[in-house]
Amino acid sequence: MITLIQTEFIKLKHSKIFLLTVLGALSIPALLYIALLTGEYATFQGLLDYCATYACALFYIIIFTIIIAYLFGREYTEHALKTVLTAPLSKTKLLFGKYLMFFIWTFIITTITFTGTVLAAYFGGISDITLSAGLNSYKEMLISVFLLCLSFSPFVFLSLVMPNMVFSMVTGAIFSIINLFVYSTKYTPYIPWCSPYLIGSNEISNYSCSTATSLAIILATFAIGMTISYIYFTKKDVCL
Repeated sequence: MITLIQTEFIKLKHSKIFLLTVLGALSIPALLYIALLTGEYATFQGLLDYCATYACALFYIIIFTIIIAYLFGREYTEHALKTVLTAPLSKTKLLFGKYLMFFIWTFIITTITFTGTVLAAYFGGISDITLSAGLNSYKEMLISVFLLCLSFSPFVFLSLVMPNMVFSMVTGAIFSIINLFVYSTKYTPYIPWCSPYLIGSNEISNYSCSTATSLAIILATFAIGMTISYIYFTKKDVCL
């Protein structure tokens, strides 16, 4: 498994997709910095809250679909899967190894977004920057992103069926728009791509839905997505 992760990082060195996702992650603190210059988000905590909201409910939906499409779809689009499977590596290990790489990649993206936001706050002139507020917000973002990653298992199946980057980007954009319309409504805790932020920030207490119910929906989404992905990936023949 470690070798597989190392191989994925080596692949990233020869691809511009990692730079694209980093730029996407930095777009959030860049927009917040511009907002600071116009006089909005006067407090450090307020800036961090908006960063987490925009990231987990909007921007990351698109970025994560791109990452999923790259990790799982490129083996088909570049016809590399038939070569990979000649090594002593089962399809099961390959599938879960790539999903683990997805978690690692999203952790890096989250850290970049958070760090960029702290720098934006510093250079934007916010005076109430504290370590405790920063660490607490970072912890909340990590929890939200972890749960969001679990809810992305159905996108793994879509990337296996339709290994096309453009299709994934369009899908991510559609789900971002859905989140935008659903967010702050009474249905938000029941949407597995909206509720992770509510759970991580504890804003779910403002809704009638319990945390356990939202977690159950996320875990069910993860289980269904990984099950159909596993069945499809292990049963599908590799074209020579």
